[in-house]
Amino acid sequence: MVGWSEVSRWNHAVLQDAVGAINSAYNKLVACSDDLRDVNTPYGWHGEAASTAAGEVNQIIDGLEEFAADIAALRRAAGDTGDAITGVQNGVREAEAIAAGNHFTIAADGAIVDGGVPDVPADQRQLVAEERARLAEELKDRVQEVLRQAADIDDDLCSVLDKIQAGHLIDTGGNDNENTSLAAAGNAGAALATASVLAPPPVGADPSMNAAWWAALSDKQRQRLIAEHPDWVGNRDGVKAADRSKANLNLLEQEKRSFAAELDRLRRVDGDSDEIARLEQRLKALDSITGMMHNPDGTVNPNRQLMSLDMTGDHPKAAIANGDVDTAQHVAVFTPGMNSTVDGNMNGYVNDMQGVRRSAEDMLRRAGDMSNVATVTWIGYEPSTGDDPSSLLGLATGENAGIGGDKLAKFDQGINAARTSDPHLTALGHSQGSIVTGVSLTHGGTGVDDAVVFGSPGVADHFGVDNTAHDLKVPDGHAYNITADGDPVAQWVPETWRYGRAPYAMDGMVQLSADAATGPDGAPLAGSHGHSEYTRTTPEGVDSTSKHNIAAIVAGKPQLTVPAH
Repeated sequence: MVGWSEVSRWNHAVLQDAVGAINSAYNKLVACSDDLRDVNTPYGWHGEAASTAAGEVNQIIDGLEEFAADIAALRRAAGDTGDAITGVQNGVREAEAIAAGNHFTIAADGAIVDGGVPDVPADQRQLVAEERARLAEELKDRVQEVLRQAADIDDDLCSVLDKIQAGHLIDTGGNDNENTSLAAAGNAGAALATASVLAPPPVGADPSMNAAWWAALSDKQRQRLIAEHPDWVGNRDGVKAADRSKANLNLLEQEKRSFAAELDRLRRVDGDSDEIARLEQRLKALDSITGMMHNPDGTVNPNRQLMSLDMTGDHPKAAIANGDVDTAQHVAVFTPGMNSTVDGNMNGYVNDMQGVRRSAEDMLRRAGDMSNVATVTWIGYEPSTGDDPSSLLGLATGENAGIGGDKLAKFDQGINAARTSDPHLTALGHSQGSIVTGVSLTHGGTGVDDAVVFGSPGVADHFGVDNTAHDLKVPDGHAYNITADGDPVAQWVPETWRYGRAPYAMDGMVQLSADAATGPDGAPLAGSHGHSEYTRTTPEGVDSTSKHNIAAIVAGKPQLTVPAH
């Protein structure tokens, strides 16, 4: 059994350096093919002696063919193993960086040792204890996946070496020695020595486990999975956003071809009209995502990341980021509300979040801070549909809020798990999306530092008035609500208690303004009215007060917010 102290010392360079010497020997051997063919068929020699000589030569050729296969297999195994070890080394580095950055150590046997955090205020001890327990589990996952990858590498290499040692890697007797090719024998041997790629954790695994698995793979192995198994990668919370996006763009094209072929078949046979409509909707959604992810000239927009793509369920689902979620110091995840669809208004939401990102970065730059911001629009649940806001009273249940909140919690956890240093993470929820956001935050351990709900009917999926901002499990004073004048969803739906206590009257919830105001820098801010103007910018380029407040929280600048009166 491979242990942590052993894999920590693994060095890919030893095997990769050996590939050059093995390759040199292989090339010299393969160059003998022509000479072997000439020896095997000497012109004009007949009789018993000739037959005996031919038999001896055939044995030599068969032996050399096996030797060529063995050397080629060893070359492939050494190269693949050396490459795979780079993944192990990366997994070790990331685990140790996370441990060191959070006052943990990893013992020689792989045990996680908590060094503790001194001087934690009394009112934060429970939250800190929960976070440290989560970190300890994440580090255990990291160690486990590194060791699983190491064992897989070890098994693959040993399997090849055992076959070489047995001397029966290929069937040399089945070859035509009159036309022998040592290169062909070598190719056959190399094909049998191709290393496997470590299988992913099971579906539904914790994001920390997925992150650990991905970190322990080499870059070559990751690219292979992105190309060959994009469905394993694109929706796996905990995988780096850039890699998820590459996989999902590949999956996008696969889904297009699959749906288009099935739609064509159904139309030709006058198939089920409901199924035809479903496929048409999915193709429309995929075309919409293609438009959001590409520039007008057809090139992929480098400032966008397709972090999820899900064509199951009643409606297509997706998550699209502006900026680089893997490197941005500030990341916000926005969950929109009822009537939100991938093929309808998602493009507008993505553009709105780009505006929030720009405003947040402007605030940072004015303060001399060059930190970057990324914003994600997440439609990973099934929003309610209807023209009447009162439909919220009965539709935001089941998949809409409970399961949606579970999925959002894992998505948020995955953003942190994919990185060695956590970003400042803000959860944004509008309308029904604020219910889903609230449910997600009650899980704890999401990594969310701030939460802003706006146009919110509530942040719970149950009746009653017993919930407080503390239930959202973000630091005290870091949960915010914005209610605009004339917004029926945020003003009268909460009075029903259908989704817990009204956010505008909730204990511990900081109230921010949506009215026209003057910003901290003296610049005017526009007012928002109704349910759909919270991220509004006027035609003159003036941000609304609500958008300014959202951007300030996303930028980690709460001192710049405008409080509600």
